[in-house]
Amino acid sequence: MSDTKNRGKTAIGEMHRDSTREDEMRLDLQIADMYEVELVEATEIHANYHTEKIIEILKRRALQNGMSAQRVEEFINMMDVNSLARQIAEGKLSDAGAADILFRGIYSAESNGKDNDRHINFYG
Repeated sequence: MSDTKNRGKTAIGEMHRDSTREDEMRLDLQIADMYEVELVEATEIHANYHTEKIIEILKRRALQNGMSAQRVEEFINMMDVNSLARQIAEGKLSDAGAADILFRGIYSAESNGKDNDRHINFYG
């Protein structure tokens, strides 16, 4: 086993393993300790981690539903992903929930408002 500590996305991902929404604020403190930064900066690092996760989930789901990578990027650039990521870091929302919210917007725009996705209709 290596004595090196994980850093960056890998380390933050490890912190999230088996964590609950209630654990999110505690994770900000762990990130602050790990990077030796103020809590405000740690909160931003934490939110950025969730921003990347949301975008990964959203891209995968959109591409699986036949959207082009370029079109997905255009939608992502128009959306407020960071706001949802901050809500996740505060324990108010899950990554999957945020991706669902954003995907619903993309899907609705791409289908000209014709929501025929059974998952969207079930949760929406």
